[in-house]
Amino acid sequence: MPKEMPKELFKTLGWALIIFLGLSLFFSIALQSPARENINLNDLAVKIQTGEVEKIEVRGEKLLIDLKDGTKLVSRKEPNIAFSETIKNYGVPTESFQMVNLEIKEPGGLNFWMTLLLPAILPIILIAVLFLFIFKRASSGVNQAFTFGRANIHLFTNFKEKLTFKDVAGLKEAKEELKEIIEFLKTPKKFLDLGAKIPRGVLLMGPPGSGKTLLARAVAGEANVPFFHISASEFVEMFVGVGASRTRDAFSTAKKAAPSIIFIDEIDAIGRERGAGLGGGHDEREQTLNQILVEMDGFDRDTNVIVLAASVTGDTPVLVKKNNEIFLRPIAEIINNYYQSDEEGGEKETSDLEVLGFEGKPNKQGVYFKKAAFKKVKSVFRHKVEEIYEIDYLGGKIKATGNHSIFIRDKWGVRAKPVCQLKIGEILADLPYQVNRTNKNKREIRAFDFNKDFNLELPVWFPLFEKSKPIDFAYQYALANIGQISQTQLGCQLGFSQRTIGKWQQGVCGPRELSRNYYQHQLVLPEKIRVTPGLLRLFGYYVAEGYSRKELDFCFNLKEKEKIDDVKNLIKEIFNLESDRERNTTPNALNIIYHSKPLAEFFAYYCGRGAYQKHIPSFLFNAPKEYFIEFFRGYFSGDGHKDKNGRLEVTSVSKRLILELNWLARLHGFKSYIHSFTAKKGRVINNGKPLKATVAWRLGFGKTQNPLEKIEGKANVRRPIVKSVKRLPYDNYVYDFCGCENEAFFGGESPILLHNTNRPDVLDHALLRPGRFDRRIILEPPDINEREEILKIHSKNKPLDQDVDLKKISTRTPGFSGADLANLINEAAILAARKNKKMVNQQDIYDSIEKVLLGSERKTKIISEKEKKIISFHEAGHALTVASLKDSDPVHKVSIISRGRVGGYTLKLPIEEQRLKTKSQFLADLTALLGGYVAEKETFKEVSTGASHDLKQVSELARSLVTRFGMSEKFGPIAFGKSEELIFLGREIATEKNYSEKIAAEIDAEVKKIIDQVYKTTQKIIISNKLALEKIAEELLKKEVLEQEDFYNLLKPFKLKLIKF
Repeated sequence: MPKEMPKELFKTLGWALIIFLGLSLFFSIALQSPARENINLNDLAVKIQTGEVEKIEVRGEKLLIDLKDGTKLVSRKEPNIAFSETIKNYGVPTESFQMVNLEIKEPGGLNFWMTLLLPAILPIILIAVLFLFIFKRASSGVNQAFTFGRANIHLFTNFKEKLTFKDVAGLKEAKEELKEIIEFLKTPKKFLDLGAKIPRGVLLMGPPGSGKTLLARAVAGEANVPFFHISASEFVEMFVGVGASRTRDAFSTAKKAAPSIIFIDEIDAIGRERGAGLGGGHDEREQTLNQILVEMDGFDRDTNVIVLAASVTGDTPVLVKKNNEIFLRPIAEIINNYYQSDEEGGEKETSDLEVLGFEGKPNKQGVYFKKAAFKKVKSVFRHKVEEIYEIDYLGGKIKATGNHSIFIRDKWGVRAKPVCQLKIGEILADLPYQVNRTNKNKREIRAFDFNKDFNLELPVWFPLFEKSKPIDFAYQYALANIGQISQTQLGCQLGFSQRTIGKWQQGVCGPRELSRNYYQHQLVLPEKIRVTPGLLRLFGYYVAEGYSRKELDFCFNLKEKEKIDDVKNLIKEIFNLESDRERNTTPNALNIIYHSKPLAEFFAYYCGRGAYQKHIPSFLFNAPKEYFIEFFRGYFSGDGHKDKNGRLEVTSVSKRLILELNWLARLHGFKSYIHSFTAKKGRVINNGKPLKATVAWRLGFGKTQNPLEKIEGKANVRRPIVKSVKRLPYDNYVYDFCGCENEAFFGGESPILLHNTNRPDVLDHALLRPGRFDRRIILEPPDINEREEILKIHSKNKPLDQDVDLKKISTRTPGFSGADLANLINEAAILAARKNKKMVNQQDIYDSIEKVLLGSERKTKIISEKEKKIISFHEAGHALTVASLKDSDPVHKVSIISRGRVGGYTLKLPIEEQRLKTKSQFLADLTALLGGYVAEKETFKEVSTGASHDLKQVSELARSLVTRFGMSEKFGPIAFGKSEELIFLGREIATEKNYSEKIAAEIDAEVKKIIDQVYKTTQKIIISNKLALEKIAEELLKKEVLEQEDFYNLLKPFKLKLIKF
């Protein structure tokens, strides 16, 4: 294929650009109008009353205002209402309005003709230019159609930065194996004389950052043979047979240049195990894989070609179901709960999570879409990437990794396609799924089947008492400690007066917040209410026009008498309450007030409190269409409008509310659209203070998609057509649901059908057998010496201070990959530059290690003295326990400065590299983990939530000792649970229970036994070394940080006795 575009193409595009810019300049000058300052109707009404307005010209909905002092302003009147009527509603007297010179003009002139003709003429001009270009290129374009099946394979000969094996630190065994292959290509006679045959393929395997791509580049630098590079995703195309054709072309090109090397990056895109795809069918990817198998080990075996092979952003909304509750949340908020703060890369099993996917039926070309449905999630996954793709489609944007797939629509149904291969003009699969749009008789809308037998009751008092849980806890705690803790001390601990604690304990009274007798209407409000369409309409009114504090308040325009009566009747019918007060805050507004704290909390619990926090009731995702329509009716009555074209729009500053309504409308079969806008700062309402700039969200429905009124007509529905696909830099986690049926889930601000991420651990067995990938080279994380070598390479171009000891740094970085170490040195350089240093010193690198492991320091975080003391004793407990155990790694640092998501940390690092661990070492780890928990309990006689992560680790590790490592005295060398492992890496991705309920109970008992054992040991250490604990905590409160040397010097006077398991 030609590497440069023809000159004629540049010439044609250049002329088209000049014409387009010329037209744009002409119309911008022709349509330009004098600049006028914008003004709202409220301020205009004030100026009319004060006699400042000379003339008002009405052009459609546009108002051109001339003041008597010569100032020119512009505003917009309310649609479908006469301007005189609008001004009267704003309280302008008739005599003041009559003093203004009013002119009403219909839109016309140049603006009218340009608005009418430009949309019709401009496409014709552009189409004419396009056809001219096509006819001009017809003679040479015929041949280009036959290059479609050619592979976009790149030949590398001269690198800007040539890498050799000398530039790759560590990986000695891997380099030795690759050197043999390179030598085979350079001097084949030496090997052929002994009857040896060249390996056909080498598979580089290893965790992210281990150096697979770097090693491949070094091979290219070492070999004096042609080196071809291609990404596996470039083989696959939407047309059948193209992938196989490109495979043949790639190998044919390499064979002509033999001896040569082909490097296939991200081979998992086409090498996944056959039959494991969408519906288990035979797709284009499998044809491509079959062709690779033939090329690597077919009848023609005597070619000297070697093959080398080396995965949605967190703000993507997804609809999930957990514990029978349905909610819309960003995917990161769902999946982050399954991971520790800096953990990534491994799948996490889920047992109670479902995500909105679809029911489908595989066919030869893709999958037949039946309806949206919730599907169980087998596991969740997150990892960090350096780049993402932003897909801009008609109706929104979504971001995903290049090897993530997204579903597109065609005449056969839906099919998954890698993001990096999306083409402009392709149609994404969204909800509602409309088929046979052109045939009225066969037209069908497929969305979601809601529960027709919906029946739900809501407790009225529950939200109030749920909010008072802390007070209930304090009350129960005070009663439980009668005679054990003084009333004064209890008051200080719980935040109540000694008199209040005394009354509680004497039975004089209890907390007012826990007693219904304290609240008005305790005999009037019902215990429970049934969810009805009327209640949902009332919720809609509240979301639009209501707020709750100690009272419930609805605000309407005085002219909205039907809505006012509807709200009052619904409250009376459902809650047995009459309004306590009705007041006019402004001349045109009426506030309906109910002085009932339980009722206010009820509405706030289900629909939110405050404009920015409003949302739909979560149970509405389970309710039939009539419930949604009534909620929307109530909400539309307050925050919606209908334009002259019949389009409905509602507006809110709550993004969550608009997104939930958008998803819910589409689940019910209504095609909606959303967009955001910013209201400029400085706006004034009712002569109040100038307002800040506000981002608002708008949800709209076309004329035929109106949920409140069925209107027959041609449905001009927006289809999610891809407008552009951009590749962007990115440095954060991406997320995925794994194991969903049909490998699909909906995601995005508008629900778009996404595909599960392709994984590098599911290669087909046929690729791995001898004769294809003969050699599999596993790249493991570097050891301490290799880390030192890698650090030398990455720091050679950076000015290091004399105190920098790379050996010490390598001891502090166990488990770091080569990419991690490169990032570490880079972070240290950035940190030194931030401090205006000329050189990077040892402390900069130490700080960067902790930043990479735990996150950035948060010294500005405000922590109370009480919390600071708790954190100090917690970390002192960890550190003291570690220092008291013979089988534990030494403490390197103790800190109570917040980093990332942790309030403090105790850093312990191994003295030497460890690949195996004994039971004694595991028990020492468990003891160290419980150190903070026990220290809190023994010091403060209660524990905080700060130990939750420690307890989770303790439970998981203790269970692994019993079920995975055979370290239980009762069960012995038995592993419980049948593990499903990855094809060649052996990583566990699922566990099947293969034991009885009785054994499960015994396993739980054995886990508890182990935890009880280490708890007693931890308790013994903390109690017997109480003075040492207090001394460590005291120093931490003073200095906030204790380095290794300071910490052990602090403990010398106490002469700790080391404990061994």
